Amino acid sequence: MEGSRSGESFARQMLADAFELVQSGWCQGVSAQDEMGRVIEPSSAFARAWSATGALERVWRRANLDDALALEAFERANLALAAAVKDVPERWNDRPDCTREQVLEALASAERLVLMDQEEAPEENFLDDLDRYRELPGLLSEPSF
Repeated sequence: MEGSRSGESFARQMLADAFELVQSGWCQGVSAQDEMGRVIEPSSAFARAWSATGALERVWRRANLDDALALEAFERANLALAAAVKDVPERWNDRPDCTREQVLEALASAERLVLMDQEEAPEENFLDDLDRYRELPGLLSEPSF
């Protein structure tokens, strides 16, 4: 169970880092954009704006963790974000009425959800109840391109 505790801690950090990225630049319709507004890989050094899921992808791909731990943290962060927005995060981010402030609020809420989950007993783990989100189209996000 210690591995999942570390995954939860890293998931919280990923969400906090994604918050910082979106705060510096946010986009819709694509995972990331460069300074000219062109589509770019979220992990690129030239990315300047990210969707909620693009920001999480960048943090995940640049994490200095072993692959299994990084993937576990990324999945937990994505599931917490899905719980916070009650939708597929990418689809929610791209809604015409969605704002950067709402995305920032959702990332902060997701971080709190992971923290709450970390404080509860394992059998009360809210993420275990969210497996249904794994069945949604796009597995919580669509491909970058």
